[in-house]
Amino acid sequence: MPLRAVLIDLDETLYQPGDALIRTVDRRITLFIVLRTGLAWESADELRRELWGEFGTTARGLNFRFDVVEREVYRFAVDSVDPRRHIRADPELRRHLLAIPVPRYIFTNATRAYAERVLDALGVGDCFEGVFDIEFSLHNPKPSPLFYRRVVAALGVPADQIALVDDNPRNFGAALALGMVCVHVGAGEGPPGVIRVGGFGEVPDALGFRPERGRGSGCCKCGKPRTEVRP
Repeated sequence: MPLRAVLIDLDETLYQPGDALIRTVDRRITLFIVLRTGLAWESADELRRELWGEFGTTARGLNFRFDVVEREVYRFAVDSVDPRRHIRADPELRRHLLAIPVPRYIFTNATRAYAERVLDALGVGDCFEGVFDIEFSLHNPKPSPLFYRRVVAALGVPADQIALVDDNPRNFGAALALGMVCVHVGAGEGPPGVIRVGGFGEVPDALGFRPERGRGSGCCKCGKPRTEVRP
């Protein structure tokens, strides 16, 4: 079946892994843990990684273990970060997005406000029809199957006509179970059935799209402004 929508992860998928932006967010989360728990920095940073691995997001883990309101974590550690200090407009990324001629949506465990600032800093803010964020997931982050099911229902498109592009191998299990086409961007091995590419520039070809000469400079195929997706 032809693809009718593509879900694209944000951090370390649309820009290089290990970039200063994501390192800044990680440090802010660690600082939040230090201030909230009184742990030393090294212990707090270890806890951040542990909770991220177990719960999908550190904020979710802090909520389960310390009864921290997740929105407080995002306000302090994510929404406070200015992406423009760390990333710049990327014309090549824009060109690669243009080569995907179906509606594109951001699918992220971050907040909508942060996602939109990152997209605007990269110069691709108009390349997406909408953003499915942590609020939309009802704070059930990837890889929770609930997040994926909610997105499929909101799109009104059969799951086997949706593709997921992500840098994190653990995020493909729920997508594969639903029948999505999955593309893993970056190093490491994904689960069986996932298409692996070295960088985002290879994604259009991996999805079966070929660049069209003469395509205009606007990103969204439909020409509509970005849709606000709400829970």
